Amino acid sequence: MATSVNSNVYTVGEDTVFLLKGVLYLLPVEGSVCEIGCGSGLITEELASHCIEVVATDVTFNATNIAWKRIKRGGLAEHVHIICCDRLEALREGEIFTLITFNPPYLPSEDRDFQYSGGPTGIETPLLFVFSALRRLRINGILLFLLSSLSSWKKALHITRLLGLLPSIIGVKKIGLYEELLLIAAAYPRLS
Repeated sequence: MATSVNSNVYTVGEDTVFLLKGVLYLLPVEGSVCEIGCGSGLITEELASHCIEVVATDVTFNATNIAWKRIKRGGLAEHVHIICCDRLEALREGEIFTLITFNPPYLPSEDRDFQYSGGPTGIETPLLFVFSALRRLRINGILLFLLSSLSSWKKALHITRLLGLLPSIIGVKKIGLYEELLLIAAAYPRLS
């Protein structure tokens, strides 16, 4: 996980690049899309290059500022909205987004560092992202996110199923000696 020492902004690391590959696999998608925790804005920029409307959020003002500058430099500001808030809590609920992507803090840790600590089992914070996103996801939409093999990821997938999502591991990336990143696509199907 990469961070900028001066600005507390989560910058591009191998996990971001792995998530970006998943995003590129799913693009293009119809309708509005969203990135929770945009950091320096790499994924938001890619979404904006392929989608009609993009909303990006981050809990730190510095991140939203850096991401906005990136979007403006790329000439994509017309259809991108960047909001400083926790997850999607500042947005109305309802069927808004076709795709919501996020790279949440996913490591098991009692530490409260919001850049890497996913909670005691590593899934508490990612599940908060899922709960927030699900309240704004369209039927037949997709959540795309990362989990760590060091976390209680099987439990996280079980909980997402209980919420009515159909999660699948669509990619695995080895990180170091003992960890793998799991790229999860969780579809929100229309139930008859």
